[in-house]
Amino acid sequence: MSISFRLRYFLGLIPNAQKIDLAWAELYKMRDKLRLIEESEELARYNELRILIHSADFQSKKKDINNLNFKGSDEYHLLNELDTLEKLNPIKRYFKFIQSSEFERFNLISKSSDLQRYHELEKIVHSPDFVHRQKETNALLYKGSPEYLLRKEYLSLEKSGRLKRYYATISSEEYQAFLKHDAVVKGELSNLEEEDLKVKAYRRFLNSSAYKNLLVVEKQNLQSRIEELKKEVNDPHFLEQEDFLRNKNRYSTTPDYPLFIEFSKLSKSDEILFYLKCFNSSHYANFKEISISAALGRLQELRLIVNDPEFKQRVDFLRNKKRYELTSEYKFEIEFKELENSALIVSYHQLKKRSELLFFDQWEILLDENFLVPDLSSTIWEPENFWGSKIAGFSFSQASELQAYKGLANIEIKNQVLSIVTKAEKSAGKVWDPSFGLLPKEFEYTSAMLNSGSKFKFRDGIVEAKVKFQADGAITSAFSLTGSHPFPQFDIFRSGSNRVGLGIIEQPGNGGVNKLVQIKGLNFSDYHIFRLEVFGNSLVWKINNFEVHREQYSGKREEMFLNFIGSIHKPHNTPLPHHFEIDWVRCYRKKSAES
Repeated sequence: MSISFRLRYFLGLIPNAQKIDLAWAELYKMRDKLRLIEESEELARYNELRILIHSADFQSKKKDINNLNFKGSDEYHLLNELDTLEKLNPIKRYFKFIQSSEFERFNLISKSSDLQRYHELEKIVHSPDFVHRQKETNALLYKGSPEYLLRKEYLSLEKSGRLKRYYATISSEEYQAFLKHDAVVKGELSNLEEEDLKVKAYRRFLNSSAYKNLLVVEKQNLQSRIEELKKEVNDPHFLEQEDFLRNKNRYSTTPDYPLFIEFSKLSKSDEILFYLKCFNSSHYANFKEISISAALGRLQELRLIVNDPEFKQRVDFLRNKKRYELTSEYKFEIEFKELENSALIVSYHQLKKRSELLFFDQWEILLDENFLVPDLSSTIWEPENFWGSKIAGFSFSQASELQAYKGLANIEIKNQVLSIVTKAEKSAGKVWDPSFGLLPKEFEYTSAMLNSGSKFKFRDGIVEAKVKFQADGAITSAFSLTGSHPFPQFDIFRSGSNRVGLGIIEQPGNGGVNKLVQIKGLNFSDYHIFRLEVFGNSLVWKINNFEVHREQYSGKREEMFLNFIGSIHKPHNTPLPHHFEIDWVRCYRKKSAES
């Protein structure tokens, strides 16, 4: 594998890190652009219109509008009926009808699904239970109700000539004079002369029809009755009940109503009306009756109908072959087409076709560290030896290492690149001696390491980093994965003399099992992307997205964390400081995988 890689790398057939970075940046750019479009009002409106226009209801309505025809419509029949009545020739119309092609139409209707549904509904609607429920609801008529009778009585009294005359009488001067002298006249009439004008006026009024009307009204107590009725008919409860009784649509609130309406619509449809007329043959007698007696009334009714502005508008609509362009549905379609051809929607469809974007549907990005700020992120990294900080509380060096670990003092972030800096400087530190444990030591060099053990771990997925370092035989730059124990250790890469090693270190020390393959021929003045794909027991190593090694790990797998390290194992001739540069670190897993 390494020979194939070296040949391809030498020939420039392996993409460099910069090219891979550009592709990743373009992928993010496309994703962000797609997200902006998906959150836009324009796309929301486009999808809303797309669903609407492609819905069965919309298409059915559009088809119904386009299939509309003036001939055969209700309006057409009304105008035709009017023309027939105006010519006073109903009999000719009848015979012409039964001898025309419309009779053939009757036979076709008899086999239709509409007629079958009509008969089904007819059985339901005309069933005793259905009719009884309808009658009960419709029995609540205003006319004949107590409210109706009270209103009628009130209006009758309000229009009563007797009452009007009564009120005119009691407000007249004659009546006031009558009342004024009534007591005197009754007590002294026998002593008054017949010629007395007041007595004559009194007797004249006493014998007048107005006075007789007054006596009748007061005897029947009509003036009190109309006041009583006035209060009753203006009472809010009365008015509410009266409005309810006048509501002709109360039946529409019942469960039977949809079936009734469906039946009514079918009953009024041209096809069913036509069929029933022919089937029942009652229209023949009706036409005769109309021509003999009711024709004139029907004629006048039809003239009112056909001269109504709404009727004329409907006729114009039915005659217009471009009627669909007058509808709101047509406007929706035009708006949809404009949106469909807009730059944003075209771009949306193009992006949705990009297979690269499936990455974000299939993969979950667990870590995307780009070192955007000059301070090391404490939410991901610890600048320590994980095992040293957990066991001893501080980092320490191994017996084979010549440097002390100085943590943040040897870590710098510049221009969004983190460097582990190995320096030539004296420093006191600790070293682990297998025979004696931790011992103090004066070191000639310093360096640093990073781990994510307390902050970030993963089990299955892909981890990769873009890095640059000099592959010096004395200085080691390494990126590895470790679990709950120091070993096994998965080396994503470990630098050597003009080479990198990668593989599995199962045990420490010279007697351990070291499964590292060596990759030579890299240009270490360039950045490279080292990648490890871990799925179950399968491990695949890649450099710049090209596979260079794979293994099946037979041991028990667990969650692992990230380690970056810079160390010196022997004296060297390379000038210091040495920079182990890390441009970015990423980790992602398949969305279907367990966390």
